[in-house]
Amino acid sequence: MKKFATIITVASLALPIAFAAPMAVSAATTPTTTTAKTKGTTYTIAKNGVKNFKAKSYHIKKNITLYKGFFYADAGKVTFTPKGKLTKAITYKVTRSVKVAATKTSKAKTFLYVKGYGYFLSTQITKGSYMAAD
Repeated sequence: MKKFATIITVASLALPIAFAAPMAVSAATTPTTTTAKTKGTTYTIAKNGVKNFKAKSYHIKKNITLYKGFFYADAGKVTFTPKGKLTKAITYKVTRSVKVAATKTSKAKTFLYVKGYGYFLSTQITKGSYMAAD
């Protein structure tokens, strides 16, 4: 039994050393580039601000910015970070709204969630299905 315990101790010590050496060498020889993350804007959620509802149809008239929403678990706050643009002229299904409270520098805003894409400002989208012009 004592021989078995010694083998485990030696193996457990040798394993981290074996993995540490190649990582240190490769990190020193390969330059790494880091991209700066886009900082989001944090808002306080208004009273009864988050509403889920049956999917409603909306469409866009111009390209609009999409946001990724991060909701705080222990506080009534949400952070929206830009994640891309909504560019296709099609009908989108909206299933959630998030109303954020007004601050000293801005008015209250409502963000809508497009199923499968992300959040966007409600003022940038039009209610109703998309119909192509002839």
